[in-house]
Amino acid sequence: MKNKSFSRRLLSVGLLFVLCAFLSNALAENPSWNKKEAKKWCKTKEWANGFAPVPYKATNCVEFATQYHKNKELWDKMFRWLAQNDLLTMPEGTYEIDGKRCFIKVSDSKTRDASKSQIESHRQYIDFQYVARGTERFGLINPKDATPISEYKPDVIHYKAKKIKFVDSRPDFFFLFFPQNYHLAMVKAKKEEVVRLIVAKIEYLP
Repeated sequence: MKNKSFSRRLLSVGLLFVLCAFLSNALAENPSWNKKEAKKWCKTKEWANGFAPVPYKATNCVEFATQYHKNKELWDKMFRWLAQNDLLTMPEGTYEIDGKRCFIKVSDSKTRDASKSQIESHRQYIDFQYVARGTERFGLINPKDATPISEYKPDVIHYKAKKIKFVDSRPDFFFLFFPQNYHLAMVKAKKEEVVRLIVAKIEYLP
């Protein structure tokens, strides 16, 4: 009886050890970030792979850190591509980074009046937007100030909003729009102009 009891306790300890190891690995792969830790991580540029611009100051660093660590290989591929190509002179077009999981569109696009653009958000992909030349004005919208005006059709839904915060692009930072980041793009700043726009689509992992 004593041997059976000892064996059961030993089995229980073994199972507990395996469970702890599993949880430890899961947390290592999907750490839970707080704002302070995430902002500190963003500043380290561990993610950059040689790409000089930094995230816009209001970027959701918790989402960035979480998505990066869930999908590190994919993000690293994207940032390496951005660092290794001449974004100002390369031909316009769509460049595959990893099949449908990540691709980049390079375009020379003309900005316009805000009334000619639509507020949007995405669910399947994260939007990376970087203006390499010229100035594009972006509208940033809090979801609580927005009302849907269309059905979701992969991968976009449009809104109207009571309040919009406008931010002008600069070549030293980029924007990351996660599903909760409603945004308005291609808006003119002081004047209409053709800008060199780099838009990456990165798969979003729930």
